[in-house]
Amino acid sequence: MPRSRHSGGFSLIEVLFALAVVGLALGATAGVFGNFGMGRALVDDADHALALAENTLAEAGAGSSLAPGERAGRDGRFAWQLAVARIDDGETPATLRLYRLEAQVAWRDGLRERRVVLSTVRLAPAPPP
Repeated sequence: MPRSRHSGGFSLIEVLFALAVVGLALGATAGVFGNFGMGRALVDDADHALALAENTLAEAGAGSSLAPGERAGRDGRFAWQLAVARIDDGETPATLRLYRLEAQVAWRDGLRERRVVLSTVRLAPAPPP
């Protein structure tokens, strides 16, 4: 019986091709997980900024009466600004005032500046004469 020249194993070309395919697949997978990590950090920053803007609006006028003007401050990497403006709609009773409140929170994400802006309208008692 004649013996075949081919053995049952893989050739060097087949092994190198298989390693190249596995390397490409691992590279693509690593890229996906890297993007996931960056996206998670952006979501965490946006969540913190949103909570800061909500707290800024909630605390506005809590201890004192509302007055038109602007205030600003910092919370770590996040800079916040609160703007209060009186709205004169002509229908509000003389004992009440209508105010528009706008809270902005800004931070840097690498080279980009990100910003969250929330606004609301609040009714408050008129200041004493």
